[in-house]
Amino acid sequence: MASPPLPGHTEANLRRQFPLYRSLFNLSRGHRGWIALACLLGALVAAAGACEPLFLKYLTDLLVAAAGLRGPAVHTAFHRGCTALALLGAVLLAGRLLQTAQALAVNRVRFDSSFDLSVRVLRRIYERPLSFHQQSGAGYVMARMDRGVAALGQLTGDLLSTLVPNLINLVLMLWLLERLSPRLALVAVAPMPAFLYAAVRGARRLARHEEVVQTGWSRLYGRVTEVLGGIKTVKSMAGEEAEVAEYRRQARPIFSRLWRLLWVEQGYGHLTNLWALSGRLGVAGYGIWLVLDGRITPGAWIAAASFAALLYGPLAGLAGSYTGLARQWVAAEAVLRFLDEPESPALPAASAAPARLPRLRGAIAFDRVSFTYEGAAAPAIDDVSFRIEPGEHIAIVGPSGGGKTTLMDLLLRFHDPAAGRIMLDGRDLRTLAPAELRRQMAVVLQEPFLLEGTIAENLAYGCPDPRLATPELIARALEAAQAAEFVNRLPLGAATRLGERGARLSGGEKQRLAIA
Repeated sequence: MASPPLPGHTEANLRRQFPLYRSLFNLSRGHRGWIALACLLGALVAAAGACEPLFLKYLTDLLVAAAGLRGPAVHTAFHRGCTALALLGAVLLAGRLLQTAQALAVNRVRFDSSFDLSVRVLRRIYERPLSFHQQSGAGYVMARMDRGVAALGQLTGDLLSTLVPNLINLVLMLWLLERLSPRLALVAVAPMPAFLYAAVRGARRLARHEEVVQTGWSRLYGRVTEVLGGIKTVKSMAGEEAEVAEYRRQARPIFSRLWRLLWVEQGYGHLTNLWALSGRLGVAGYGIWLVLDGRITPGAWIAAASFAALLYGPLAGLAGSYTGLARQWVAAEAVLRFLDEPESPALPAASAAPARLPRLRGAIAFDRVSFTYEGAAAPAIDDVSFRIEPGEHIAIVGPSGGGKTTLMDLLLRFHDPAAGRIMLDGRDLRTLAPAELRRQMAVVLQEPFLLEGTIAENLAYGCPDPRLATPELIARALEAAQAAEFVNRLPLGAATRLGERGARLSGGEKQRLAIA
């Protein structure tokens, strides 16, 4: 797995990451209206937060000036102070409302982008060739759908909710502090290089730990998903305790790494807080001297101390955002790379094929066909030729590993021949779009696969247009497959839910439903 985009990367690494940044930008384009609104609201929230120290400066200087006054002048100062407090309350209330509005806009972008991305990833997974699913396994797929998509959604939300507002806050606080006292501004920014160094170094270490954790989760998902898919076999062999022990063996290093990750996060967090505290105390201490020396007013000192505190708030927020983004990018990068992977060149899209194939007769001819699986030492089939006429019934027999399944996979265009050609009604299969070809074929596998749902829903899945699968058509299919008898005995008939992978049925009943 590639490293997250951290400062200090070589130019070559940055060039390698650029397509991923472009993909992330393209994914966000559909939500640019909400993104712009979230950024605008973030700027307004930052401006509202910067007002409080200015009001405190005004009120402090007002109180100091009015300390020796008597009579009407005191009442005038009091009314001015109350007016300033009322305005401050209004600004703080507006800032709170703006903050709520910004959170809603950010989450709208996060949820919508996560939804769109999950659809894209799922479509991409379904479109990948059969070899991809055979090599990757369910754990890889689940990791992409679960952790990867969630990480990318979180990354988008963090960029908008923390990075943009904190950047605006940082610039605004620095500018206001410099306007109050350039000397205090220099004292405030003096610890910043050490602060940023600790933040970046901590983020790099966290990202390395996160990379190991993500790899471990992917493997663990694969094992658990595989076991649940064959839970009947596992139970029949009393393998439950062995699987729990295997889970413990694989999960323990992950949780140990998470514990180390927590220590690194806490350690560097305290280090950055120490540098932030030194900047705040430096401004407060030097500010006291400037007040006593008559160079700034007490109100300016209070405002400067407040700005220093607010300055390291967004700076800490930026450091936290950077750390979070670096960790989220480890999982998000895998999704972006997966979406950017080129399609397998072995199965071109058959651009010359018509949008809808005519009804095929079914004349099949294998002409000196050979095929070798990737990484295999010997071909699965070699120089195979035969013909099947429409309406003809044949059986292909042979030992295990003899190539029977490979012949069916080639006929369905899960793979294309390495040599030779396969003809269907006189047309090379490579000129036919795989989806259109498979719509005209019916396949019953050795291990029938049924979806969680009703019997009627499973039968309708095999209809070119499920809306045309009327109860009468479903009943005829059940009758033709000699499945009507056991289906009619069920309490709800064809409306009976099967459970995951048809768990309520016997092996023979699953076969009959697959035929139907």
